[in-house]
Amino acid sequence: MSKKVSHLVPKLYYAATPVFILLDYIWGINIRVAVLDNYLLYKGLYYGFCILCGVIIFLVPRSSSIVTLVESITVIMMTVLGVVLPYIQAYRQALDISDADFENINIIHPQYIINLVLAGWIAIFTFHKSLRELGFEDKY
Repeated sequence: MSKKVSHLVPKLYYAATPVFILLDYIWGINIRVAVLDNYLLYKGLYYGFCILCGVIIFLVPRSSSIVTLVESITVIMMTVLGVVLPYIQAYRQALDISDADFENINIIHPQYIINLVLAGWIAIFTFHKSLRELGFEDKY
């Protein structure tokens, strides 16, 4: 992939943040940060963080490697927690059968799957792109 195209992908991803926000808050379709559905403050902070990343990349294009590296690490950590935490919650509820409400446990939701694929692909792509541009490609 050419360097120009590899810089275009994160720019488009961050430029699409307002679209993801509208989909989430107006139509209830949350595919950008589905793992934070129950944590409105953190979801808002993450959207703000993405807008800030986009602004930085557009204003200082040289910083895109570092910005996307930090954001991709954040997304990877959130995605892992978003997949693991529902299972931990279900396990904890299963330990106390009298309090278990298995019908309300929604571990696999289509929005989580879409979020996992979208955020995971972008995070891995930008993570490797950033490492390559920062000169770490040969070491890993």
